[in-house]
Amino acid sequence: MRPIAYITLGFAPIVAIGIYFYCKKQYDKSFLNLLTMSFIIGAFSIAIVLFAEMLSTWLGLNNVHSLKRTLFYSFVTIGGISEFAKFFLFRYFILPDKLIDRPMHGITFSVMTALGFSSLFLLFYALDLFGTQQIFPVTLYPFLFVPANILFAIIMGFFTGMAKFLKARFFFYLTGFLGPAFFHGIFNFCLLSHDYKLLSLFSFGSMVIVFILGLKAAYTKPGLS
Repeated sequence: MRPIAYITLGFAPIVAIGIYFYCKKQYDKSFLNLLTMSFIIGAFSIAIVLFAEMLSTWLGLNNVHSLKRTLFYSFVTIGGISEFAKFFLFRYFILPDKLIDRPMHGITFSVMTALGFSSLFLLFYALDLFGTQQIFPVTLYPFLFVPANILFAIIMGFFTGMAKFLKARFFFYLTGFLGPAFFHGIFNFCLLSHDYKLLSLFSFGSMVIVFILGLKAAYTKPGLS
């Protein structure tokens, strides 16, 4: 990784600290403790990704010189597994807490989980523990990784947060996993294929969708079902 890209190692922790101190003015200690737990859970989720990456390397699936392998690596090995790891730990260890009493809280804690994940992922990327430095743009990828994962987290947090309050829980939980996995896969594919026009369109479209979901979550305050 080029020296200038090392400054990206501080992006996720700085944003996480900012969220923590912002919430400190509005919420009690229990809420802050859950925020901290979300960050730690996100960091722990990297173990699943590391295992999947090692397995993929052992099976020879990390060769991205063909379209099929690039798609598989983008949507399954990195995108799908990363989002599954975050979703599984967030869904079963953070979301059930009674402090999450509205969809907006689902987004807040999902973002915090993603920041924990991003912090450790970028560190491992810098150390090349994934062996991916040679296939991703070495400067662009780390600079975009944290903002991209925040976008994925908002999608996950919205749908999983809504699932806690609605009857159609299976659909919302499934969307809360598959939605971010799909977006993460497109993000990876754009970078691996060096299709920056598609990346620009994807980024704009993603921000519009996330903005709409954020507004929807902010104005939705259902009671627990």
